[in-house]
Amino acid sequence: MRRVDEIDFFFFWRNLCKHYLWILGAGVVCAVITFLVCFFLIRPTYQAEIKLFAWGDQSITTAPQQGNYRTPNAQGITIQDLNLANLLVNDYQELLASRSIQEESTKLLNAEHPELADIPYHFDALVQPKTRFIKIFVYSHSAPKAKAAAQTLARVFTESLESIMKTNRVQIVDDAEILGQVSPKTFLATLLAFLLGGGVVFGVFCFLDFFRYTLRNSEVVKDELDLPTLGTIGLCSSKENPNLACLPTDRKNYRFNHIVEDFLLLQTNLQYSLPHKNTAQILMLTSSFPKDGKSFTSLNLALTLSGNSKKVLLINCDLRKIEYDYLNLPRQPGLVNFLLGEKTIDEVIHPNVLGTTLSVIRCGPIPPNPTRMLELFRDSGVLRELEKRYDYIILDSPPCMNMADPLLLSKLADGAMLIANSRRTPVEAARRVVEQLRKVDANLLGVVLNRYSAQNAGYGYGYGYGYGENQSSKSSKSKRAHHAG
Repeated sequence: MRRVDEIDFFFFWRNLCKHYLWILGAGVVCAVITFLVCFFLIRPTYQAEIKLFAWGDQSITTAPQQGNYRTPNAQGITIQDLNLANLLVNDYQELLASRSIQEESTKLLNAEHPELADIPYHFDALVQPKTRFIKIFVYSHSAPKAKAAAQTLARVFTESLESIMKTNRVQIVDDAEILGQVSPKTFLATLLAFLLGGGVVFGVFCFLDFFRYTLRNSEVVKDELDLPTLGTIGLCSSKENPNLACLPTDRKNYRFNHIVEDFLLLQTNLQYSLPHKNTAQILMLTSSFPKDGKSFTSLNLALTLSGNSKKVLLINCDLRKIEYDYLNLPRQPGLVNFLLGEKTIDEVIHPNVLGTTLSVIRCGPIPPNPTRMLELFRDSGVLRELEKRYDYIILDSPPCMNMADPLLLSKLADGAMLIANSRRTPVEAARRVVEQLRKVDANLLGVVLNRYSAQNAGYGYGYGYGYGENQSSKSSKSKRAHHAG
């Protein structure tokens, strides 16, 4: 899970740029569904309005009566009339909302307009603040029904005042008129559906990203693990076998391959990280989980190192899994056969693999006790003999989570590298692996980020790849400058 202080503008912007197609797609789908529902399934509702004024001719008194406080103003309306009118306005509103008014209006409306009898309607009465104006709003699926209902309600209301309150203090100011369609608001609903649909999907991606905190770039590696990033390996887009991305080709027909450039940069960084010695430099590669790209990195790094006519030996120390079938080498004999005393070390080495200076030792048959086999490998001292014959020895170890195998092998290596999938390896899992290796005093050189891309890493720029040596050189320089920073 991320730290709260990492939730900033770039956190949301990165998720928006990464998943914008899903966000737009969800918004468009929700908008289209809402539009179709509003257009075909929801009946339109119309609003009609009629305005009343709570006053009448009978309330105007031109001459005051002696002995009371009915003092007329300039227009002949007394203060008592004003107070009484203000009090009666609330009574008028309550009378309008009564069941008797609605029932009488419905009865009269059905009698006068039988063709509209089956169309429902409802109304609201609103007193304008600090005035004696009353507005009646009628809503119906039929515009003629709404207008007729407003007119009938006003008429029934004024008649009810005369019969109930014995007064005629309410007059119709404006006849009923249609204000227009009030629902559904198709455009507004479609816009809100688009925003809500895209927003929900965007929120889901942000939520997942918050709890799925991966080693996405070198800054995270430095901050969380306190380790350098030795290299970043991009996505392999080769149409041929992607596991052999760094297989040497004819330089006359060279075509730029960004995976090769990534491994060349990794090779350069390793030259400054590994201790200098006269015998072979022994390097162990491990990961947090399977399928983080450990075996892919081990093989292509070995091919890259062998490209300089260096003698490289790749040993498959993951005795729980068969690897390197794509090299077309026999599975047996292998390391297990040597540890069991069935074969000599030279009999399990496959030299000059794929026409290079790379040699490979496969694991052989899967034993029932892999950890015990690796203990035998550690105690056999065979590496002391092999490091005199090779320039580099790469130990492809098992994943480190809940396994003691990499911890045993790390004591044999001059340096260890953690291979992480930048898109899925959780920071917490990588942190536990680093803690385990540091407890046994392993020389942890750094981290290699596999399946890396600048966009997913959160950077606002990318690398421009082209063909030809000039473009290759420029790209390589830009990448070296990036990693140096």
